Amino acid sequence: MNKKILIVLIKWGGGVGRVINSIKPLLEEKGYEVEVISREDDLKCYSLKSSLFKLRNEVKKRRYDILYTQDWSCTLALIDFKNHYCCFHGQGVKFEKAVQSIVGDLMGKRLFVVGDKLKKEFPKSKLIYNGVNKKVFYNLKKERKYLGWIKRDYEEINQKGIKEMAKKYKLPVSIAEKIPPEKMNEWYNSLKVFVSYPKSFTGFNICWLEAKASGVPEILGNENGVGISKIKENGLDFFSWENHVNKLVEVFE
Repeated sequence: MNKKILIVLIKWGGGVGRVINSIKPLLEEKGYEVEVISREDDLKCYSLKSSLFKLRNEVKKRRYDILYTQDWSCTLALIDFKNHYCCFHGQGVKFEKAVQSIVGDLMGKRLFVVGDKLKKEFPKSKLIYNGVNKKVFYNLKKERKYLGWIKRDYEEINQKGIKEMAKKYKLPVSIAEKIPPEKMNEWYNSLKVFVSYPKSFTGFNICWLEAKASGVPEILGNENGVGISKIKENGLDFFSWENHVNKLVEVFE
């Protein structure tokens, strides 16, 4: 019988959901059976308090060999469950940071992190960078004429700052907001310049990789998350989902 991995995440929407969508088929190719529970989408629980008992009961109903939780709150709710591993995709702030630190210390070597800042904060953890799917994000070889920015709460630069930057580059602005995932490659391919300055608590910032894979000529960013300079220095092959999954499996086995 194939080993079964039960993955628990908060919601499918957002970066963590994209990570799970990327690694699930690769884990299945390696012979694992993979089931995913979303706390918000499946259980309709929108906080740790409201989900605590319901999430525990749902996991108890399921057979699994490996429990893999995403985010400190899902991990905390299931902290005492068997064969439990977790991944932190970002850093907590204020009260959340203190609780995340406790959870991370309890998980010890069973904790994965996606960026160098998180690795520094949790030295016992295993650093495992995110990747990019080159079958989804690639150069369409179309005309590029925009400066692009994704509107998110966790950007250090605001819409006004983006418009000022676009004036310097003499390019019209294209702002991605509520674009379906399947349309993002087409959007990146319309850009001459892509800008993303995530805040300090960002774990990775995968959009830099997506822009690079889509052939955007100039990508501007800071050193939060994985850091734009590390991506430019190492190239896309270094940040692959295959490498990510191989490191997961090394620990799971």
